[in-house]
Amino acid sequence: MIRSSLLALSLVSVASGQTTYQVPLTYNFNGIVHVGESGLPDSLTGYRSISDRGLDFSAGIPSDPLINGYSLVNTAGALDIVHLGNRNTVSGGIWAFQATANGDGIGVQPTWLTTVDQSTPQTTTLATPIMMEATSTASFLMQVSDGGGTCDVLFGFQSGATTTGQIGAGDWFGGVFPGTDFVDQANPAVNLSITEATVNLSGFAGEMLTSITFQNASNQNAGYAILAANVTVDSRIVVENPVALNYNFNGIVHDTEGSAPDDLNGYRSISDRGLNFSAGIPAEPLLDGYVLVDEAGELDIVHLGNRDTVAGGAHVFQATANGDDTGVQPSWLPNVDQSGPQTTTLAAPIEIAASSEAKFLYQISNGGGSFDVTFGFQSGGTGTATLSGGDWFGGTFLGTDRVDFGAPGANLSITEGTVDLSVAAGQILTSITFSNRSNTGAGYAILACNVTTFSLGSNYCGPAVANSTGNPGSISAEGSPSAAANNVTLTVSDLPANAFGFFLTSQTTANIANPGGSQGNLCLGGAIGRFVGPGQIKNSGAGGTFDLVLDLTQQPSPTGFVSVQPGESWNFQAWHRDAVGGSVTSNFTDGLTISFL
Repeated sequence: MIRSSLLALSLVSVASGQTTYQVPLTYNFNGIVHVGESGLPDSLTGYRSISDRGLDFSAGIPSDPLINGYSLVNTAGALDIVHLGNRNTVSGGIWAFQATANGDGIGVQPTWLTTVDQSTPQTTTLATPIMMEATSTASFLMQVSDGGGTCDVLFGFQSGATTTGQIGAGDWFGGVFPGTDFVDQANPAVNLSITEATVNLSGFAGEMLTSITFQNASNQNAGYAILAANVTVDSRIVVENPVALNYNFNGIVHDTEGSAPDDLNGYRSISDRGLNFSAGIPAEPLLDGYVLVDEAGELDIVHLGNRDTVAGGAHVFQATANGDDTGVQPSWLPNVDQSGPQTTTLAAPIEIAASSEAKFLYQISNGGGSFDVTFGFQSGGTGTATLSGGDWFGGTFLGTDRVDFGAPGANLSITEGTVDLSVAAGQILTSITFSNRSNTGAGYAILACNVTTFSLGSNYCGPAVANSTGNPGSISAEGSPSAAANNVTLTVSDLPANAFGFFLTSQTTANIANPGGSQGNLCLGGAIGRFVGPGQIKNSGAGGTFDLVLDLTQQPSPTGFVSVQPGESWNFQAWHRDAVGGSVTSNFTDGLTISFL
């Protein structure tokens, strides 16, 4: 049966200021094997591969961090992917549908496929348009057969405006998800990968998203499967904290590093190829916000593997230089076995918030696989998550081949993996360790890491003067910048235990040292209001923190209450009691400005 594109959105999560919608796509192909669909290559209503294999969900949708949170079809005999391609021409036409059923692995054209050429634009119209906010993204789960590739995603808005983003994936072979082969016969076979691709739509805040169209596949010899889509909107601002990783391998070709396989200080592949950044780091949306190494002769990846045993030992370092494509062990690599845990100790520890995530860019050679990421905290506690990816072959990024010679070669893919750190809110992150690769015949390259948080408003006048804890008090906010939404919560942290305090507000900023004998700085000027009504004077308790839910229709001022209006900017700060050297005094946090919509 063909699903209507006019389906209701499903709300999967609501964080403070953040909402994720599962978008029901207009599926056009039954390309995932569910229970009862294997072994029936000529069923007129059954499964068909987009090339020679497919995902095996006959035991149900796997529980995996990459796909949890998306809505995937889990029903046999139903259309379950958006196919962008032509089954009769994929792989050079060797899997073209047969005219009559003969029981081999290649089926006849099914009744649900009225047109075999689905390489034309495939559009989903949203029944319920989605309002874009300050931070908005569209994320897709996808696969690409036969070498990987990219496609365009055209987003349509109610105003008539449009924007186009590009998504892509490497070849689907390898990874952690059960797969099939033998075309439409769907025998159990090697694992396949699923790639998550994201498009930033933050530039369209205030627009209503009404349609999503997939088009312009770069690899006409491949089949594209879009499995699911999420649209996430967030009224808060994304704050990226790049983490300087403890790089241990020069595995990316930069300018002047090609054609020198025996250079003792030069590039080496983690297997048989690598990224080609000889023209600089490419301007690709996936890389936005990350800091990658852009210099020749520098360590530029965290390698998790052993170059001498990867690919069954086919690329072991040579004992002496002989000018072929395989180099000698470089001087920067004291131990070729880097398969053990690889740890980065953060030079500047990061306080984890309720909205924090850790995001990684990585590649996996020789069939893909998974690896663990362990987060260490100042308290001594740890937390471990698993990330996965398919084979790095194919995709959108320039690549090299010929092992350490670094000659221009086929494109490679880069995978982005995300770990939710919200369960560690309040902890101080001090280290990140990569370990436990699942594919011992592969090399793993971790290129970059960001720890991401979301903030409402921007801090200023900081850091504050340290209080008796030795730390400066800090202020933050959660909620929405919409005045009409009336959803703002202020929070202060790093205060002395059991200290009384309250919040202040003004539309004017200042920086006044030691007002009234305080130890701190007053960051507000002009008409200052104080939140000192019933229940608004707070105690920091044992944790040194307190918060206040604001009523934006009752904003205090020296002359009475006022209502916050769209277009206004308001500033906030907290004052608190303290004791220094046995004397009772006071202090302030830094300031926070929120611009209301």
